[in-house]
Amino acid sequence: MELILISDSKLKIMLTRDDMQQYALNCDTIDYDNTETRRAFWSILDEAKHRTGFDAAAERVFVQLYPSKEGGCEMYVTKLGFDEGRAQRALLPGGASKRGVLRSRICAYRFACLDDLVTVCRRLRLLPASPPSSVWRDDEGGWHLILDETDAAPAPLSFLCEFGDAEDAGRLSMYIAEHGICVRQGDAAKVLGAL
Repeated sequence: MELILISDSKLKIMLTRDDMQQYALNCDTIDYDNTETRRAFWSILDEAKHRTGFDAAAERVFVQLYPSKEGGCEMYVTKLGFDEGRAQRALLPGGASKRGVLRSRICAYRFACLDDLVTVCRRLRLLPASPPSSVWRDDEGGWHLILDETDAAPAPLSFLCEFGDAEDAGRLSMYIAEHGICVRQGDAAKVLGAL
């Protein structure tokens, strides 16, 4: 197993075919609802904590898994931040929550200019329940807003498409980790909306 700490909030884990067998993981059938899969996942993260200091135990995480040709896989684990009242919930693929209490989905938008992003953040800031958010800037000068929407506090976010382009959050997280910089995480809409 090879671990690469990309940032304080993102870790890349490369598992070989042998690692996959050791943890009894199969990319084609992996299911976080399975107890053995959860146990393997947290064993891997415990090892990562000991070797790199990357501690995701108290935070929500977003996990992306990509099979490799050699039978192993690449796993990207992104800490989404601590959120009071939901600290025990871990975000999983497909929008299910670890405990099944809340459902969540990550959505992302790209903005050509900072002015459009700030305008959106001002509107988000005025919502009664503004979703957790982060803002990134890519190498090409584009701005990206990533939101965590929950069913428990749905927000009318259709206006975002007036100012930016919707993106695939999974693909963006891989791209932005290598070709961008995090400007603000957790409460980005609140902070940028105050500008």
